[in-house]
Order: sequence, then C-alpha cells, then structure tokens
Amino acid sequence: MPTSFYQAIPEIIEHVRMDGPASILDVGVGFGKYGVLLREVFDIPFERYEKKSWQLKIDGIEGFEGYKNPLHEHVYDQVIYGDVESVIDQMGSYDTILMIDVLEHFEKPKGLEIIRKLLAHANKSVIISTPLYPDPQGDYLGNSLETHKSRWNLIDLLSFDFTFKQVNIDENGALLFKIFPHEKKEEPPSQPLVKKLKIAYVLPHLNLTGGLKMLLHQMEHLRRRGHEIYAVYKGDPGTRAVPNWHPIEVDGEIIVPRHDGYKNYIEHCDIIVAGWYQQLPELMEMADKTLYWEQGHNWLFGDYPNLYEAQWIRQEMNTLYQSTITMASVSSTVSGILKARFQKDAEIIPNGVDTDFYFPLTEERREEVLTILLVGNPFLKFKGFDVALKALRHVRNLGHHFKVKWVCQHNPEIGHVPFSIEYVVHPSQEELRNHFQTAHIFLFTSMYEGFGMPPLEAMSCGIPVITTRCGGINEYADGDNCLQVEPGDHLGAAQAIISLLEDKGKRDELRRKGRNTALKFSLHEVIGKLEHFMYKMNHRIDETGTY
Repeated sequence: MPTSFYQAIPEIIEHVRMDGPASILDVGVGFGKYGVLLREVFDIPFERYEKKSWQLKIDGIEGFEGYKNPLHEHVYDQVIYGDVESVIDQMGSYDTILMIDVLEHFEKPKGLEIIRKLLAHANKSVIISTPLYPDPQGDYLGNSLETHKSRWNLIDLLSFDFTFKQVNIDENGALLFKIFPHEKKEEPPSQPLVKKLKIAYVLPHLNLTGGLKMLLHQMEHLRRRGHEIYAVYKGDPGTRAVPNWHPIEVDGEIIVPRHDGYKNYIEHCDIIVAGWYQQLPELMEMADKTLYWEQGHNWLFGDYPNLYEAQWIRQEMNTLYQSTITMASVSSTVSGILKARFQKDAEIIPNGVDTDFYFPLTEERREEVLTILLVGNPFLKFKGFDVALKALRHVRNLGHHFKVKWVCQHNPEIGHVPFSIEYVVHPSQEELRNHFQTAHIFLFTSMYEGFGMPPLEAMSCGIPVITTRCGGINEYADGDNCLQVEPGDHLGAAQAIISLLEDKGKRDELRRKGRNTALKFSLHEVIGKLEHFMYKMNHRIDETGTY
C-alpha cells in the first residue's frame, strides 16, 4: 500500500498531542502506523502496555478492506471498512479526527463535503495532511481509491477555521491543516440605518506597508468629500502621526502618549477607525463608534509562527473578533473567514486604486529584453517569492531571456540566479509607479491575500499581470483580465510567463483589459461605499438610505 511522507509525522503527532484527546478517529487507516504512534504517545509512556489497560480510544475508517492486517485489530479499538461519506454518519463524536494523505483522492467538491461531515463529529479538531504536489497515481494493488484526483492549497479551505503549516520535503512537501469546529451562535440583531463626519484613524504604525497605504488613501478621499480627518498615533512628544513616505493633509494630528488611553483624545469624533485588531481592547469603551476594516493578515488565514504561539493568538483573536465592535472586510474571501472562524458578519468594502496616480504609458516600452516586475517583502513567506524565482529559473533554463526588477522593503538573500535582477529598495510612491509603468509583465505568486493591491496597481498602469488564485484577488482578477495559476504552481507560472514573453498581442490585450478593471475599482468609485457605511454607523441615514 502507498505510504506518506514520514517527515511530516512529528508535526502531525504534535498537533494531536496538543488536543489532549480522549478519543481519536483515523480516517484512511492504511497500514495503521498512526494508530501505533498514537499508542506510543498516549498509552505506552504511562506503562499501559496491554490493550486492556489502554485509555485512549482510537477508531479507524478504511475504504479498502484489502489493507486489513493484524495492526488494525490490535492497535485500534475498531476499524470500520467502507466509504467514509456513508460510514461517518454511523459514528459518534471524537475529540480529534485524522485524515492523513486522503484528501487528494477526492475531487474538491466532494473533499469539502467530507471535511464538513467530519467537523460535525469532531469536538476539538480535524487534522489533515495532503501532498504539496501529489504524484500522478491511479489504481494501486487493486484499490481504485488510491487514484490522485486533486491538489489542494490554503485557499481551498478558507471557509473553515484552521491553522496551517507547510513541511518542505526535498522538491515536494506536506500541507498540514488543523481545522476547528465551532458552535453556531445567534447572529446579533441588525442595527437600524441611521452629514459631514469627524473621523479618527488610529494608525498602528508608520511603516511602508500595503495595509497602511490603503488607510491613508481612505483618509485622503474622505477629506476631499468634506469630512474632518484626524490621524491618531501612539508615540513620544514631537512624533508625527503620519508617515514621511506618503504626503497627506489631515485636519489634525493627535499623538497619544504610549501609556495613555485613546478615549480622552478622540471621543469627540463620530467614527473611529482602528488600523489593527490588537488596538480593539483600548477602543472597546467607544465600541459603538469604532470601525475595524479587516484587510487580512497571516494569522487570520491560519498561518501562525508555530503551534505554541498559535494557541494564545487564536484565543486573543476569538475574543477580539467576536466583540461588539463593527467590522467590515476588504473582500468576500476575508468576509468568509470572519464568518467561518468568528461567526462575524462583515460588510465588504473593497480596496480601491488611485487611477489618476497609477496610469499607463501610451504604449508598451520597446526593449529587446523584456522586464518582469516583482513587488513585495522577500521575507514574508506567504508572498511566494520562492515560487516566482523557481518559475523564472525554469523559464531561463528553457532558453528564454528576460530581466527581473524587484521592488522591495529589504534586499533579498537568494543566492545566484541565471538571470539579472535589479533590486529597488524602499522607493517613493512616484518611483514605484514608474516601475509599474515601464515593466512588461507583473508576476505575483502569493499563497494567500486578503485583497492583493500590487496586481491591481499594475493593471491600473496597463501592465499584463500573472497571478495566483490567492483568495481576495478574486474580487477583481477573473482570468480574462490576467493570467492565473494555482498557488505554488511554479510550472504553471513559468508557462504563463513564456506565453506573454512570446505574444505581444496577448500582452496588449491584458494591458487594455487590466486598465478597464482598475477603473471599476477606482478610489472615486469605492470610497462612496465606505462613506455610506460610516453614515449608517453614525445613524445619519434613514432606512431608505436617505441622508
């Protein structure tokens, strides 16, 4: 019978151990190694050597009875042979359910339905492992269930509440998901709909990040509409409340001493916008006027530093995201996560791009060797720059020539590559726009995104975009206005790069369609939705939407 990556075993066992389960269900028992290992962890160290003294209940489901062997009878309390979809309905509940290297044997709709069924029987978690790159595989030892039918990634499971880790194994790897069930809670009653506003933006930091840039854009455009805008920042006397890398005019800069609360400084405002969820505890006493616009971050996507930090981060997030503070989300992807994990309804208020600032040159810049542009922090793993570089190496090894320009916050450490890279570190916003305008292809390989602004900025500048299907980007990327590949698919990305390097007509088509898409997401278009939402919060609109 096929085996699975043994390198992933320690991580999987540690996930189980942290549950402290009294009962476990192993779906897809196979040879039975996880039954043996779990006995080693939960019974044998406590000198419970005989089966009659074992305290941990371990049941199994195996779809192919031909795998039956003495381990099944000795190590497991019972193994049921049959189709998991029908068998699971006959089972009770378990603290932890394992499904190790099983998910790839189902088409995705059926796989998702099986996960939902397992969650209905799980008290603490469903732990899933699936290959990063499943090998081509059909029937094995007469077992048609061994056929590989799907390749999964983080984006596929965003309707669930989970933690995630990728265990790299040579050129492949194992994707580990720990999915948590939740109790269904009653939804809070909708608030009644309720003219210029005093709006305080509580900025979490002054660093150059996409998230902060979006908050600054909102402040600028709301002020143009006549609202009073205050920038609020915790810092030392003499500190600016706005960053020096983005010139912005506000009606007031408010510096709050580091050890002081916000209330005495901003309670005169009608709306208070939190820039980061960890600011919410200090704003709780002004919850009725506080808005948190969630743009997405790695912890929200279940991507934590390690298992131990995940515990307290999840606890903190559960408390804060389930508070009474009003929340909005940047995309349907983020909105779905908030609903799945915290039972929080969040209206979608998308990002917008300044199409007056990000505009295309009249025609593509003519060069013998085309430039491929990367934008982002090389030290953020989820941005997938390792995938981008692997794709670019593959394209170069096939004999194609190109240049790479990488706009980033810090110099990457990538070693030798068989093509030239120009690093542009911490440019001004005008310089960033110029790099977009003069590139020939924009490559974006994130594993997940709450929205994903750089591809939209590239589209606004009329640059053809290649992007992964990384969640929030689906608000505007549809496969017609760009080329899309699955996250982690460096071969697919390489093929997309080659197709654009070789086909100017296709590049011209995507330049036009991308710009048209950006115009639909112009800040002039989307800021009205934010304004309307703030009016509703402030009860200045009646139920017909009239001011």
